[in-house]
Amino acid sequence: MADPIKLLLNDIKLSRTHIIELIKDIDKDGGSLKLSKDHWNIQEIIEHLVLAERGGFDLIFTAAENFRNGTPIWSGPSENTGQTIEEIIHRTWKEKETAPPSATPQGKWSLGVWTSHFKNCDDLLLNLIPVLKDLPLEEVIYPHFLCGPLNAIQRLEFIRFHIDRHFHQISNLKKDLGI
Repeated sequence: MADPIKLLLNDIKLSRTHIIELIKDIDKDGGSLKLSKDHWNIQEIIEHLVLAERGGFDLIFTAAENFRNGTPIWSGPSENTGQTIEEIIHRTWKEKETAPPSATPQGKWSLGVWTSHFKNCDDLLLNLIPVLKDLPLEEVIYPHFLCGPLNAIQRLEFIRFHIDRHFHQISNLKKDLGI
């Protein structure tokens, strides 16, 4: 039987590769172009993805560590049990959501810097393999600020979903900006 964590990490890597391909020819100037002041540019989207993914990694790691120590972050029933991340998001999100402060871009670095960090997130996630080993993944839960309690599998599904969601946003932005 295939390891569900490795399969999910592979899905995330594939989604990440699609975005990296999509932005590979965009220079610093193209990465900072905006449609309007209230829309993120491509560099800000990539920065957001990095910040959100690092935060997701931290929460999965914390939930696993606490579960192992006998002090789970979440225990008891969850309204998300048995649901895919797509089902959960459909039920809990509005069409456009606001990122939490921890994942809101600050515009500190260029697209090139954030793309390098984005590529390195695959290596970061590989560190979860030993952390999650032999744990009941459905019981390793850390609540998401919009979705509610997400288990380790749902959290990894979320990372993939989130990257894919922003892939479409970047595709449309490139088209609208003519880059």
